[in-house]
Amino acid sequence: MSRIVCIDQYELQVEITRCVSVAGSRNTWASDWDYYGYQEMEFEVVSGLVYDENGDNPQDLGRNGCAAVAERYAEEIEEQLWDQLGGELDDDYDDWEAA
Repeated sequence: MSRIVCIDQYELQVEITRCVSVAGSRNTWASDWDYYGYQEMEFEVVSGLVYDENGDNPQDLGRNGCAAVAERYAEEIEEQLWDQLGGELDDDYDDWEAA
C-alpha cells in the first residue's frame, strides 16, 4: 500500500510493508498489550523530493537521501501514515492487518 507523506520540505512516497492494529480486550490480563491493544507499522520510503525554501525547484532525493530522511523522520512518517489510515480502520478497532 503506497502513500504520499509531506514533512518539512520533503514529499515522500512511502510503501507500507506491514501494518497491524489489534484491539485491546478488557477481559484478559495476560499482558498489557492484550489488555490495551497495540499498533505496529513497518514502511519503506521508496522515493522522495526535496523542495527549496520557497517550495519550488523539486529535486530527487535518491536512494541514500530517502534512507537518511526515513531514519531522521521515522516517528513523524509513521504518525502521518496512521492518520491517513485512520479513516480505513473500523471505528471499533477490530483486528486489521495489511501485508
